[in-house]
Amino acid sequence: MNPMGYSSLTEGNHREDVTREDLIRDYFYGGYTNLEICGILLLRHEIVISIRHLKRILAMMGLRRRMLQNTVEASYAIMEELNGSGSSLGCRGLQRRLLSHGLVVSRFSRRVLWPRVGRSNNDPKVIASYFLDFLRELRGVPRCIRSDEGTENCIIADIQRAFRWYHDDDMAGEKSFLTGSSPSNQRIERWWLSNKQGGGQFWIEFFSNLEHMGKFSTSDHVQLECLRFCFTKLVQDDLNRCAQEWNQHRIRHTKSAELPGGKPDLMYYLPELYGTHDFKMEIDMADVDAAEEFCIYQSAFGCLPEFEEECKNIMFENSLLLPTNHSEALALYEWLVSYFNA
Repeated sequence: MNPMGYSSLTEGNHREDVTREDLIRDYFYGGYTNLEICGILLLRHEIVISIRHLKRILAMMGLRRRMLQNTVEASYAIMEELNGSGSSLGCRGLQRRLLSHGLVVSRFSRRVLWPRVGRSNNDPKVIASYFLDFLRELRGVPRCIRSDEGTENCIIADIQRAFRWYHDDDMAGEKSFLTGSSPSNQRIERWWLSNKQGGGQFWIEFFSNLEHMGKFSTSDHVQLECLRFCFTKLVQDDLNRCAQEWNQHRIRHTKSAELPGGKPDLMYYLPELYGTHDFKMEIDMADVDAAEEFCIYQSAFGCLPEFEEECKNIMFENSLLLPTNHSEALALYEWLVSYFNA
């Protein structure tokens, strides 16, 4: 198995310290075919290589499409997944998830763009901070955004239209942000179903059980902040992994579909392979920085900054470590709640 985990087609793969073999290994574990790997290397990294040469490199690296993994290592990986959010996966989903041991969706590619866990999902300033982070990654601005009519997107709408105001295409200005009813947003609704099947349901049931056992109440401020501190990063990791699995799975093309089939990551980063091009528009990144005054950035731990600092100090004084799975997080949560209530 790949100890680094497989990677998406992100800007991170343009680092100078990444070798050709590193890229091939990452894309191999990402489930890309030999033809796709050759195309990615050419269009994304300007590396020319034939399929025949790629097969020789894969052989020298000991990478084969159907290979018996170390059974002990594989057993531990399977048990780790079944004891966590992977317990809600089907056979194919678990197979994709095991590759990793070694919400916003793009309309054309159906790629999930920024799955985030936070203390609020309806504060326009928080949602706008996610949008600015996305623009920095994109190094541009989308030609058009479609959203439901929720008030949480009002600042994003203003920022999008402002950044697109002086462009001269047919979707510039006001037309660059469209709204519609939630039932029409079928792509994001379909991904939410995949997210529940890919691990989200595990967390829903886990936190519900905590409440039913009397270990957690949303009306208890200390318990709520402790829960956020202990679990937010774990849930975010699972959400990122679910999004990555979605972005690297293959969507089948159907005769009735208006869009082609393919892997969301490939369609998003390499639209040339599908007879189209990138529609993002140029933007001055200084304007993105200036727009931060309309945003609120939250801690990766999900709790209030002062509570996070206090918890870290308590953990340091008592030689406690941050949790790496839900069992460790639960133990830390119960310990912190007991500490604060003492």
